[in-house]
Amino acid sequence: MDDRKTAVGYVRQSMGRPDGSASSVRAQVAACRAEAIGRGFRYEGAYVDEATSAYRSGSARPGFERMLNDVRHGHVDVIVVNYLSRLSRQDVGTARSLAAELHGLGVTVVSVTEGVYGPADTEELVRRLEAAHQESVNRSRHVSDTKRILREAGSWVGGLPPFGYAVTEARRDGLTIRQLVVVPEEAEVIRDVVRRILTHKDEEVSAGRRHPGSLSGICAELNARRVPTKTARLAGKWRAAGSADAKGQRAPSLWEASTLKRILRDPRLVGHAVEPVYGPESAGGPGVRRSVVGYRSVVDPRTLMPVMSHEPVLGVAEWEELQTWLDTRGRGKSGPRAGSLLSGLGVLRCECGATMVSNGTIGATASYRCSRPKGATGGHDGGNSIKREHLDEYVVQRIFAEVSHADQGRRSSVELLAEAGARFGSAADLVSRAKAYEVGEWKSASLTEKRDFLSCFIDRIEVAKASSRGNKWEPYDAGRRTIVVWAAPRMRQ
Repeated sequence: MDDRKTAVGYVRQSMGRPDGSASSVRAQVAACRAEAIGRGFRYEGAYVDEATSAYRSGSARPGFERMLNDVRHGHVDVIVVNYLSRLSRQDVGTARSLAAELHGLGVTVVSVTEGVYGPADTEELVRRLEAAHQESVNRSRHVSDTKRILREAGSWVGGLPPFGYAVTEARRDGLTIRQLVVVPEEAEVIRDVVRRILTHKDEEVSAGRRHPGSLSGICAELNARRVPTKTARLAGKWRAAGSADAKGQRAPSLWEASTLKRILRDPRLVGHAVEPVYGPESAGGPGVRRSVVGYRSVVDPRTLMPVMSHEPVLGVAEWEELQTWLDTRGRGKSGPRAGSLLSGLGVLRCECGATMVSNGTIGATASYRCSRPKGATGGHDGGNSIKREHLDEYVVQRIFAEVSHADQGRRSSVELLAEAGARFGSAADLVSRAKAYEVGEWKSASLTEKRDFLSCFIDRIEVAKASSRGNKWEPYDAGRRTIVVWAAPRMRQ
């Protein structure tokens, strides 16, 4: 009998790094494994959270939560991390709660670089975690102060410059000032797009014809002419959407209507200094970094005029006319994607690799369709869609069938149910829920409850293009076109 203590690694990285630095996921996994084995533990793999903060209180860390769940069920004796800051950078109250729980369960924390913290070392572990929190606070304050000083000096403090511009640097009063300068070839693309929109914006087009001034039509033409986006230009090459290079890296994106609209909405096109506009906090929960959804002009409080910071690409009059036209571009007839069952799971894919999104409202025409940009090459020809209610029903019935097969002792179904139960919290509770759903409670369950249930069983759903035009509306076609990738154990590396 192996009486060694069971050790797992926990690895976290706030941002992806293309280099091989010591903080990369791969390097952390290797260091944790070597430390555990070197100390004589039975190493069971690592839990990984990528592009995840341990500083923001609302930040989701699924790997961390799975690890805690296994700790609470008595499956872990030792947690190995590269640095203690990988566990937590939150305030002392949160750090104390975490340390007390781990040590109360008899778990020892081992840091590759900072030593061992057993159940008798709770206060020292709390002190170390509090130091990590204070480091994050200081760093955040320093970054904010630096950006404010540079912004007041007229410097560009963003990341990738907007389409139409590049960044140059100059020293001024001891500061490195970054300024936007026009990229002629990109600026001409913008001017040509705006000319087309304003020229054709009032034209009526007969049914079946693409409007010459529509955003989708313009994007299709840009892709057909192989006009590169900003990322494609910086990469120095053009590749078909969804393709990959020899290293498996995804190709630069193609033009999409949403991307083009965001570019045309940007006040920087008329030379204005801007400040970001953030999405609602509720979209990510309290404490989560909100995404930037746009930019607004910075106004001088004395003159009440926009602050000019760089050379414009468009004139003010044509830009304002453009904004008036964009204001009339509604969301169309499509219902909100968040209201559909499978597109909200984040696992629904087309056979070409693109995401399948919800299209249309509830009813006969509601479907999931491939979101691949128009003009993309490779993969299927034309679009790919499937009736929403048919695919939803097929996937749900497949799950009910797997639960039934597990009851009959089928090995693959038993293994699936074990993994799904671990995600749900209890296999017995999950089976009880599945059987209640199967006999009629599914229709009355909330959308969130349904998604939580499905996500326990499924890692990926892939839909192939229909073999003929009419088949996408046939119920039987869902089974012929759909591949369900069942849940696989997540914790083992």
